Amino acid sequence: MERLLIDFSHVYGQNGTRQTARSVYSTYADSPRNKETPAVSFEDMLSDSIKKVNTLQLDAEKKIRDLSIGDAEDISEVVLASSRADTALRLVMEIRNKFLDAYQALSRITG
Repeated sequence: MERLLIDFSHVYGQNGTRQTARSVYSTYADSPRNKETPAVSFEDMLSDSIKKVNTLQLDAEKKIRDLSIGDAEDISEVVLASSRADTALRLVMEIRNKFLDAYQALSRITG
């Protein structure tokens, strides 16, 4: 069941034209996002996330190596790349920890 709550009578569309709330709803209901699209599996999403983290780690290592041999032009890029890689790795580790906690909780329940 789709529901869309709009508390104003007129809105403006993407092209700047004035539309009624009803036309906005029908545009929303007919949008391609609401058609049945192939769902991405959780395994694929997790795998892609790990690949992105790996790419960030490799990029940070390359920039650090370039800095150490004197090829880096701006140290802020090196710091930013290292910070991104560190944050991404911490996020993936926290997700892993949450999954392990959930698995252990389910094991205790079924146990």
